[in-house]
Amino acid sequence: MYFELTPALIEDILFCMENQTARFVLDTENSLIVDKNGATGREDSGGDRYLPIPEWNSSDGFHLMESFAAGFRNPLVRDALQASLEQGRGVFRAFKAALSEFPGVEKHWLAFKRRTMRRTIMAWYNALREYWKMEKIGEEPDETEDLFSEDFIFRGYRAKDADVVNALHNTCRAGKPHDVGEPVLVVETASHDFVGFIAVKREETILSICNLEVSPEYRGLGIGSELCSRLIQTLEQDHVSKVYMDLPVEFEGFSRFLYRSSFKPVATRYCLELQ
Repeated sequence: MYFELTPALIEDILFCMENQTARFVLDTENSLIVDKNGATGREDSGGDRYLPIPEWNSSDGFHLMESFAAGFRNPLVRDALQASLEQGRGVFRAFKAALSEFPGVEKHWLAFKRRTMRRTIMAWYNALREYWKMEKIGEEPDETEDLFSEDFIFRGYRAKDADVVNALHNTCRAGKPHDVGEPVLVVETASHDFVGFIAVKREETILSICNLEVSPEYRGLGIGSELCSRLIQTLEQDHVSKVYMDLPVEFEGFSRFLYRSSFKPVATRYCLELQ
């Protein structure tokens, strides 16, 4: 029997997919999820009243955690999450504990899990629509939360930020700091813990990004990209004609953001260290 996949129904299905203690079916007549044991009628895909919802078990959950951990860019977070998945018994609890060690990462995990499970639901629904000889529907835009506006504060640099800027710079440069440019934007948590900054040097209409530094435990969340994007937005009315940025080899992955933002490589810098 045909039914419409409404946002409310999607939420009900998501909730029941994660329930590993019961089995549920969809009452297509009333668009309600009900316990399988309380349903009557056959549960096949042939248009009967009750249909099984998409399967989701502990194995699916574990593979999802593996995928999230392996794809996380911050090596500190990635190693901690992957280590938690080697715990054997209690692996789900260990994974949750590892997430709690890194502010902001858990929200990314929940968004990643929700996005993946929604895709599973859409594939299930489109398979039914194909059976009904109806056109498949595309996925709706991801309902991702605005992480930056909720969890982080981006603001202009203040003189009182100098000490935390220098401390972070020393950390990021592993004890071998070089001169910091002029800090222009900083980011902190909602509880005012310092997270990162971007600093520049300007010569007439040419701007060089000298420092784009984020605390190690907050990397991989897109904070560096957001700092850079916000800086560029402020330059549109500031008579800047070109923006340069040297990219350390260990952060080559950041080049994807630069390409998306219309940066183009203009030089390659080589270094010979002499004893």
